[in-house]
Amino acid sequence: MKEVLGSLPEVITAYKNYNLLVPTATDVQLNPFYKFHVEEVPVDLGENSGDIFKVGSVKTGKKDERGKDIWEDVFSLSKPLLNKMAMAAGIQFNPKETYGERIDRVTYRAQAQGAMRKADGTARTETDQKVICLEDEEEKYRIEFADKAVKGITDEKQAQAAAEIFSGQWVESKNKWGKKCQAFVVAKEDRDRYVERSVMVNMALLKKTWAEKAMTGAKLRVIRSLLGVKGTYTKAELLKNFAIPTVIFSPDFSDPQVRQAMLTQGMNSVNNMFGTPQIAVKSVDFESESTVFTQDDLDNPAYASDTEIENDYPPMQEPDVVPEPEPDRSADFQCSRCGEIINERVYEYSINKFGEPLCIKCQRGGGRR
Repeated sequence: MKEVLGSLPEVITAYKNYNLLVPTATDVQLNPFYKFHVEEVPVDLGENSGDIFKVGSVKTGKKDERGKDIWEDVFSLSKPLLNKMAMAAGIQFNPKETYGERIDRVTYRAQAQGAMRKADGTARTETDQKVICLEDEEEKYRIEFADKAVKGITDEKQAQAAAEIFSGQWVESKNKWGKKCQAFVVAKEDRDRYVERSVMVNMALLKKTWAEKAMTGAKLRVIRSLLGVKGTYTKAELLKNFAIPTVIFSPDFSDPQVRQAMLTQGMNSVNNMFGTPQIAVKSVDFESESTVFTQDDLDNPAYASDTEIENDYPPMQEPDVVPEPEPDRSADFQCSRCGEIINERVYEYSINKFGEPLCIKCQRGGGRR
């Protein structure tokens, strides 16, 4: 996991050896409040890992020494791996728009709506559906097992299990990957029984989990669409980890404007919660107070004091305060190479970025001598 401050090309350069999933095609310059946050998701290529599954083979465009095409296996990402990538990308599903409903006796439809934050800080949403019809699935199973009974069962485990129950014969054939294998062809008298029993078993399993399968399919479609995941990957592509950049709120407190904005926001939050205190001011009506006196009161001996009033004190004079001149800090913010005077913000940025104070011209040189 790495954090990258900068624009999209910097992220692409830093993660050139990854399967970078960037759902945007524009260059976004981040402000001092947001930065890229890149999550790494590794892929376990083990046969029993559950992260990937084989879906077929494709031509590589190359030929061997005998002039035959070279084929390469391709894999698709499984549900556990896609869920890990969704968690790394911060994909959130809307509970109000993510639901399943039974349309009729044999049809179930699930809908999912997910959202994620793009590189420019805005949110992108995606909605997709998955519909399962039991009648369509039954017809699909019936066609599949009818073809297997006639052409031969090429999967080794399935063929061995069928040979123990049904009569038939072993023939030379090719599996779905184009490799030679032994296939079991079901005898004509047992084909109908083989097809009906196979359809019955698979439909019984489907009826137990068709709602979950529909919801899972809808969510995985949303995840693939938001991340831009391909349908298949080669093993060479999966050797590279997936890197998913997201945008997080991380203010740069070295920026004076950010510090001032955060301080103002904090004071406003306190005032909104507790209110702004008001200083109580006593209202005095001077005309109604008993302190009002006349000239007769000054001459009345009843109010005379024994303390002698002396007028020999000179008036109080405050000494003139001469402000001390501010120290010249221009030498503190100079480029370490050309000696040019730089401001405090350029100084702090170059220290964090290059490890030494550099002016703008020297920074464009990449911080190298």
